[in-house]
Amino acid sequence: MKSVSSIAAVVLLSTVWPAQAQTTSGGTLPKQIYGRVQVLDGSTIEFIKPRKIVRFAGYLAPRLDQVASTDGTEWPVGQVARAWLILRTLKHDVNCASVTTDVNGTILAHCFVEDTNLAATAIAEGIGYAFNFPGEPQVSAYFDIERRARGLDFGIWSDPKLPPPWNHKPDKPALPVAGSTSTESLDSGLPLPPPAPLDNSPRG
Repeated sequence: MKSVSSIAAVVLLSTVWPAQAQTTSGGTLPKQIYGRVQVLDGSTIEFIKPRKIVRFAGYLAPRLDQVASTDGTEWPVGQVARAWLILRTLKHDVNCASVTTDVNGTILAHCFVEDTNLAATAIAEGIGYAFNFPGEPQVSAYFDIERRARGLDFGIWSDPKLPPPWNHKPDKPALPVAGSTSTESLDSGLPLPPPAPLDNSPRG
């Protein structure tokens, strides 16, 4: 199997995307975006200057609220994916080659720190998935990398019951009924503070 670094060299040539989707709602799609970023989630970054939001093409990280269970130990797989990307990009310039935009106008791109393909490396380490939404670019090399990570039970693959992010349904806590006097949903298990004393001092 090819190494991640060698795959990075051919990713741009192996990507398939609709030729007509080469512009954003704001104009021409930039060919390259370079600079420092902040991480929004495990597969989305925002460049600080110029202000551009970029999602990695052919890759999807777990949702931020997802939790995996490995050998009886729960761990926040979505937050781990975000932290992994923060560590990879912190104090580094990121170089993204734009591919197209998604249905929301977000730029899809292949992004690198020096010679490291961020999406390919994340997949190899079991951080996220080789995936493309309908109509988005598919990177066949990423699926080859994913098969190896899955076979080794890396990261996300250590929990066979973890739903992929495109099938994840976040838990929605029940909201208290309007006008309800029940304190059940407000009880934190801690004693309530004493009521504030009345201010009986004379007013001028």
